[in-house]
Amino acid sequence: MVYMLPSCDEGAVINSTTGKPEMIIFYNQTKGGVDTFDQMCSSMSCSRKTNRWPMTMFYGMLNIAFVNSYVIYTYNVLTKGEKPLNRREYMKKLSTELTAAWMETRLEIPTLPRRSRESIENILPQTNREMSEEADEEPPAKIRRRNEDEKNVQDDVHKT
Repeated sequence: MVYMLPSCDEGAVINSTTGKPEMIIFYNQTKGGVDTFDQMCSSMSCSRKTNRWPMTMFYGMLNIAFVNSYVIYTYNVLTKGEKPLNRREYMKKLSTELTAAWMETRLEIPTLPRRSRESIENILPQTNREMSEEADEEPPAKIRRRNEDEKNVQDDVHKT
């Protein structure tokens, strides 16, 4: 359902052939882009079922951002003479690139549950994991030993 503001229609001119106000005819001529956009948002959505209205709004904004960025991406790729990714592959690639830094940060948490760690490692490309593993290498820990005569643990230091 679409509401029209009659105050915007200056002359309230009615078309003699269709019997419709000029405002309705203008709307019908220009609504194609909105309908196509709505169709693109609903055909491939990132929305999840939720009862919280802020999340619904957030998912709606994400859908809008995905569609808008895909349109810009397609235009840029076609002007270069290349073949663009299909929309599903583009959404997967974009979401992975946007969350990769966050996932790498999560991998640095030593108490991260094993299932979460495995899921992140499956998603991240191999090159990112290798680079983060090289950066995470720590120097070997000090060797500690128990002194036979004393009950406490002390560092392995040569005494002179």
